[in-house]
Amino acid sequence: MRLHTFAFVVLVLVLSLLAVNAHADGVVLGTGANYAVLGASSVTNTGATTINDGNVGVYPGTSITDAGTITITAGNTIGLATSTNQTDLITAINDLSGLSSLNIGTAGLTGVVTVTPGVYSSPSSFLLNGTLTLNAEGLSNVDFIFLLGSDSLLTAAVGSNVVLENNTGSNVGVYWVAPMGSATLDGSTFVGNVLAGTSITMGGGVTITCGSVLANTGDVTMINDTIDTGCNGSPYINSSGTVVTTNGGSTGPGPGTTPVPTPEPGTFALLLCGLLPIGLMAFRKSRISSLSC
Repeated sequence: MRLHTFAFVVLVLVLSLLAVNAHADGVVLGTGANYAVLGASSVTNTGATTINDGNVGVYPGTSITDAGTITITAGNTIGLATSTNQTDLITAINDLSGLSSLNIGTAGLTGVVTVTPGVYSSPSSFLLNGTLTLNAEGLSNVDFIFLLGSDSLLTAAVGSNVVLENNTGSNVGVYWVAPMGSATLDGSTFVGNVLAGTSITMGGGVTITCGSVLANTGDVTMINDTIDTGCNGSPYINSSGTVVTTNGGSTGPGPGTTPVPTPEPGTFALLLCGLLPIGLMAFRKSRISSLSC
């Protein structure tokens, strides 16, 4: 009897957790969360692109070039999206853009940098050139939201990387919001859902390890890329798609903290070379002093 009771309790808890996560992952982007790739005028693909667990769609355009070279997970589709998908996308863009943020300027994410959960903004654009680490600090219900200003251009340079670490918790949301512009991803790896007012261009061999590319008025271009969907949760967007300031007593997403630059390995080597002679001199001096005693 005790065994049956224990099994029942475990089953209820597991189902409850699954229900919460399923709900949370769908409310930020609305029906747009069903898409790994969503274009407006067209979707263009060149070479072998792989989509893991997400649809590929276009609306109001109808053109998806080289759809036959896109490998997609069973159960997902490649074809026409709907006006609802695009409406939900622009709602998410508008609502996320209204969040309070920390202005880090155009160069705040350049180099080897680590950020903690929060909302970050630039008055014009973001240029990612180096490695950006998103440290979730092992927490659940956290967001990394990057808001672009008037120029609204996100550029991930060739060889750059965005990685997510310490994401042992659940319901992590990562969003790059370009309300009035476009995004170009040429980096090796990238994390996050790119919400662009116009178009999104992915260079050759880009891997999005957790996210999607969603364009509201322009096209999406891919070249031998890989997209794994996810990172689209948030406890601060309710079922109607509106940003709320509290969730179960917790404060909503607010300004992040100043990004922390990390010295590259070469910097440590130079520092060691500079300190080594000083250390040797100090060691020799101590030996001489001990002998004189």
